[in-house]
Amino acid sequence: MIVRAEPGAIPVALRRSGPQQGVPVLAVHGFAADSSVWMLVEAALQRDVALGLIDLPGHGRAASAVPDALDGFGAHLAGAVAGQGAPVWLLAHSFGAAVALRAAALVPGHVAGLILIAPAGLGGAVDPGFIAALLAARDAAEMRAGLGQMLSRPAMITHAMAESVLAQMNHPERGPALRAVAALLPGLDAALAPHLPALAPLPIHVISGAADRIIPPPAALPACWPDARHHVIDGAGHLPQLEAARPTITTIRTALGLA
Repeated sequence: MIVRAEPGAIPVALRRSGPQQGVPVLAVHGFAADSSVWMLVEAALQRDVALGLIDLPGHGRAASAVPDALDGFGAHLAGAVAGQGAPVWLLAHSFGAAVALRAAALVPGHVAGLILIAPAGLGGAVDPGFIAALLAARDAAEMRAGLGQMLSRPAMITHAMAESVLAQMNHPERGPALRAVAALLPGLDAALAPHLPALAPLPIHVISGAADRIIPPPAALPACWPDARHHVIDGAGHLPQLEAARPTITTIRTALGLA
């Protein structure tokens, strides 16, 4: 479902799943991905969670137009969050976690808590070699090798997955949009730093893959979040929700009070 919040605004690409009376959660994917990255999480939570799955601008089913700064992405997501009515949990991965943090700072009263998987913007720089490999891939084999860096078991990246990402990178509108998003990644820490202290009252859970080579697990969470919890998933790289789904989903359910 595509929802246009305001005239001239980038439409919000949002799909709903699960019972309306469930715990409200909005899931936000990372760079060069889409809401399908949550397929195992969606299946596991479908009985208990009112799940909204968002495709960020430039990704998936969303419009190709993208904001020119993290603030714009945050405002886009904040509009979707505020439109949910009751406060929602934000479940977000990688670049999407940075967007979720910025959105939460804009509309904190609409956010019940944060579950951040392999988050960008918290002091761990996104590996520039990984981004360069995705942007430079000339064929599916090179894209598959680049995407494989995300996993401790690279063979999980299929040829079809690689072809899908390559097609987006080569698309006349999607390609420039994704390159514009990639240009934002090195500046995420600086963009988020002023906003992190205001989020301290929220329940915050950070989930890292122990073998993450794209954004290695942080040695410590921000000092301004004294009550935040850090969960490290053994045997997982940058996509623990796919590569180590069972322990990751158990952690998510516990954070949501569903364990």
